[in-house]
Amino acid sequence: MPIVPKSTAERGLSSEEWISVAKTTLIQEGIAGVKIDRLAKKAGVTRGGFYYRFKSLQGILDALIDHWRQTNHQPIVNALNGPGSPAERFRALMRLWIDEQDYDPDFDAAVRGWSRVSPKVAKAVREIDDLRIEALKHLFVDAGYDLDEAFVRARITYFHQVGYYAMGMRESHKRREELGELYYRILTGFRGGELKYLPSLP
Repeated sequence: MPIVPKSTAERGLSSEEWISVAKTTLIQEGIAGVKIDRLAKKAGVTRGGFYYRFKSLQGILDALIDHWRQTNHQPIVNALNGPGSPAERFRALMRLWIDEQDYDPDFDAAVRGWSRVSPKVAKAVREIDDLRIEALKHLFVDAGYDLDEAFVRARITYFHQVGYYAMGMRESHKRREELGELYYRILTGFRGGELKYLPSLP
């Protein structure tokens, strides 16, 4: 039975700080490195501090997946479902991917790596992938594409970006900006910021 610390000093890190340590460890070492002793050592605190915040290792693993959903998935959905035309919303998504400020591709890749050894995480990743593709599909439907073409364009866009990170591509921010407009036109079929197809009026 783990000993739970009583004093404020013994409690150590907050739950958010523990999750941050776990996230960094997952990115750097993979899921094999996310162990209580290892996290405590990295944080410079005792195991007791961990058990004050989480009942078990599974507790922080579940919290880590929730954190991934909130920080790496929600900004994508917000961009795709936000205000503006389909062209403006797609550009907002591109800005997320190019700037990598409100979206962490290394975290996404680390969670995907984790999903290969955890059916529970694999299920969570599939659900998030489906939600992202569905949001992209709706954007293309709003742009006037029929359902099948919207679905295929959504898949191509999403698979392209996942593959970009999976291949470990490393380009400067400047180069990504330079290629951004070309990617935009090829992936969307939009021309000069205008839609190739206009939605029919009700």
